[in-house]
Amino acid sequence: MNLTLIRHIKTSAPEGLCYGQTDVALPQGYETIHVQLAEQLKNEAFHALYASPLQRCTLLANTIAGGRPVIFDERLKELNFGDWENQLWKDLEILPEAAVFFNDYVHVPPPGGESFQQMTDRIAQFMAELKTKHPRHNVLIVAHGGPIRIIHGLAEGLPIADYFKREVPYGHISQLHF
Repeated sequence: MNLTLIRHIKTSAPEGLCYGQTDVALPQGYETIHVQLAEQLKNEAFHALYASPLQRCTLLANTIAGGRPVIFDERLKELNFGDWENQLWKDLEILPEAAVFFNDYVHVPPPGGESFQQMTDRIAQFMAELKTKHPRHNVLIVAHGGPIRIIHGLAEGLPIADYFKREVPYGHISQLHF
C-alpha cells in the first residue's frame, strides 16, 4: 500500500497548551492554506481518504477530497492527555504525576488519558485493517503528529522509543510504502 500522510496545519491554540484530543480551532485564513496543500496533491489518485475526526484534520481532508468521501476514524486521533487536556504545559510540568509520565511516557498515561504504547496499539490496529482493505492502493491519511510518527515508525520497524525522533511539521506531506 502506498500512503500519503499529511499533518494538519498549526492551530490557533495558545502556545504551550496541551490539546491532544481537544478540538481546537484553526487560525483565520486556514482555508487558503488548505487549498494550497490540496493543490500539491491534485495529481495524486487516492483510492481512499482517511482522517482523524477532529476538525483540524476534517476540514483539511474535506478540502483535499473535493467532494469525494472521507472516512473519519477515531483511532487516528492524537494522544489522549485525559485530565491534562486544555491546560498549559507549564502548569502541568510541576505536578508530581508529570515526572512519572515524562520519565516513561511510552508506558505511563497522564491521569485519565492513554500511554504512548496504547496509542501505538490503536494506530497499529488501524494500519493492519488498512493494509487488508487496500493492499495495493494509494491511500491518503490526514492526521496529527503523533499518529504520523507512529505510522512511519511501524513502517520502518523502529523501536517505539525512537518514533519521536522524526520531525513532522504542521502541514507536512510525506509518502511511504506500508
